[in-house]
Amino acid sequence: MKPINHPFSFDPTYGHSLEELLALKYSESEPTGFVDFWLELKRKSDHTPLAISTQEVPSPEPGFRLLKVFYSIYPDYRVGAWMICPTDLSKVRFGIVWGHGYGGREGPEWSKAAPDRIVIFPVAPGFHISAHSCIPLNDSSQHVLHGIDDKNAYVLGPCACALWRAVDVLQKFAPQPLEQFHYGGWSFGGGIGALMLPWEPRYTSAELGQPTFGNHSFRLQSECVGSGESVRRLFSSRPEIAQTLAFFDSANAARHLRIPVVFACATFDPVVPPPGQFSVASSHPGPKRVSVFLTGHFSYTHEGSQTEERLLLKNLREIIGRAAGHH
Repeated sequence: MKPINHPFSFDPTYGHSLEELLALKYSESEPTGFVDFWLELKRKSDHTPLAISTQEVPSPEPGFRLLKVFYSIYPDYRVGAWMICPTDLSKVRFGIVWGHGYGGREGPEWSKAAPDRIVIFPVAPGFHISAHSCIPLNDSSQHVLHGIDDKNAYVLGPCACALWRAVDVLQKFAPQPLEQFHYGGWSFGGGIGALMLPWEPRYTSAELGQPTFGNHSFRLQSECVGSGESVRRLFSSRPEIAQTLAFFDSANAARHLRIPVVFACATFDPVVPPPGQFSVASSHPGPKRVSVFLTGHFSYTHEGSQTEERLLLKNLREIIGRAAGHH
């Protein structure tokens, strides 16, 4: 493969070949109290009354309703989400929760809609319809630092809570108990997904694309152009933040995953260093599939682009089918 021309002052492969990335084994130990921390966060979130409010939005697609939904997820945190519901709910069997990247979300993705599912697109605290008075609005480089001095105050915790409670919101809108819950998220959504999924047993399958927050010990030493760069720069003057970050390492969390997951990982990525992505994938004990993309967070068309997408869809069909068989 010929070298990829790029404008960055660093190597977005971070010196790793595909073979090295696939063989990578994440060896860091999780911090003492890791599981208890996440279970307690989940307990507090579950005990927060949802207090759902809804606003109907004109739907551009016949046969579907579009709603803006607002709900409480944690003390002092309330978020908004976009939700697509079929007008005929009799065929609904699935709940889909879809995360977003670190640019936030201004609307739903209609490609995810289907007559057999209700799809919710939660917006993380501090972005767009989930604006929060204490968090700089729509600013990923500041968002990722909010509360970082204390694991109990770090903003990534409430971000996970938004995805846990989305399951409860979906269930309230379904006319009968839903059979399966699938989570999908890329980049920020992939990393938060890996962090939150082990602690919510109702999720039955997941798609985690180019997940961030994995292998912080590598990320803190590696330049990038994503949110990790502001964390790396802060770490250089305040190394104690590593104590908080250890509790929000998505590679640590992935060890506790038991549901089928499709990972999409890139070998060249200036935003989310590939060794972090592959650390998350390798930590999951399975069942899983790993779809490899040549580049992530970088526009680059090549001969294998369509093959990459086809393999991802094939892996998703297998994994979701496996989840249905196990249910």
